[in-house]
Amino acid sequence: MSGRGDSAAQLDAIVEYQAIINVLHGLLMQAVAEYHRAHEQPEFAAAELALATQWTHYHANAQLSLAVDLATRLPATLAALQQGRISLYKARALAELTLPLTAEQTGRIEAAILAVAPDQNDATTRQHIRRLVHRIDPEGAERRHQQCVQDRNVQFHHADHGMAELHAYLPAHLALAVHDRICAAAGQARTPGDDRTADQRRADAFVDLCLGESGVQARIQVTVAATTLLGLDNRPGELAGYGEIPASVAREIAAEGTWRRLLTDPVTGALLDHGRNTYRPPAALADFVRTRDKTCRFPGCLRAARKSDIDHHVPFPRGDTSAENLTTLCRHHHRVKHGGRWQSKRLDDGTVQWISPTGRQYSRAPEPVLGIGSAVLADATGAPPF
Repeated sequence: MSGRGDSAAQLDAIVEYQAIINVLHGLLMQAVAEYHRAHEQPEFAAAELALATQWTHYHANAQLSLAVDLATRLPATLAALQQGRISLYKARALAELTLPLTAEQTGRIEAAILAVAPDQNDATTRQHIRRLVHRIDPEGAERRHQQCVQDRNVQFHHADHGMAELHAYLPAHLALAVHDRICAAAGQARTPGDDRTADQRRADAFVDLCLGESGVQARIQVTVAATTLLGLDNRPGELAGYGEIPASVAREIAAEGTWRRLLTDPVTGALLDHGRNTYRPPAALADFVRTRDKTCRFPGCLRAARKSDIDHHVPFPRGDTSAENLTTLCRHHHRVKHGGRWQSKRLDDGTVQWISPTGRQYSRAPEPVLGIGSAVLADATGAPPF
């Protein structure tokens, strides 16, 4: 009996804590909206917000967008959040799904949802909002679907332990058709003695369907220590655009590729430097900088260097075009630096030091190209062997 009593008390506490979290989320949204309103350059407000809170840049942008939307377009929703009556998920659902509507349409849906949302779970509330939006604006729902079709895409996402995810954003009927084809191929691939799980067979069928018949070669780049390549140790390799991969996978990729030797500092693992006196770095220097930096050098940004711009810390011609004065910045943080009045410099140990418009200092430590010692870079074409 006492166990059931304790459980009920704990459940009451959980409900109370969740209400407190809702209130704090409401206060946070209000503060973020006020920060955005007070910022001299709202376009670049997310850059320092991300660093000060240790959020990712994507999350900072999302929080800014939601906070401003709640404060300006959905004040009743923000008030309900600050009162602890609804969750941040429900507030976000209202903001996202009513964004294309008129103020009058939004007000009608907001009032209807806030009347029932405190007694619904998150998924039910989102479904309810979606249904009301479609009913109140059926023509708009059709237009939005057509726009989403234009936004279809496939994205690459990092995962741990040498794995990654591919995310396809497709019309629902096409996504179902693709999934059905993968399932059918996985079923046909099952043979006596095949000990793969259904999920493993579907994953393998997906790879086969994508790479086995297209005739298009993929290009991947891996950096692996010469000692690992020779089988003398099992240090992890570095897959460009991803990060560390197991030594066995790095050796398999390198076995299919052409090799290029890199010289690194035997203590720090940093690439050796060389300079240039023209504005645009030659291909060899650009490759050198991107291989050394690995990612955008703005603090917290993990966008691959191979997809980033090359920036001069000290603007050319005051600063020369050398590895010491060059760094990789993704296009967004390149704009943040020059449009948002940020300053950067590279220290002797390779750390990139940043000074924000508010005077705060942030730094990004260097990353060894591949641990310590010499390395081999392999560019492999064709389907990866794994």
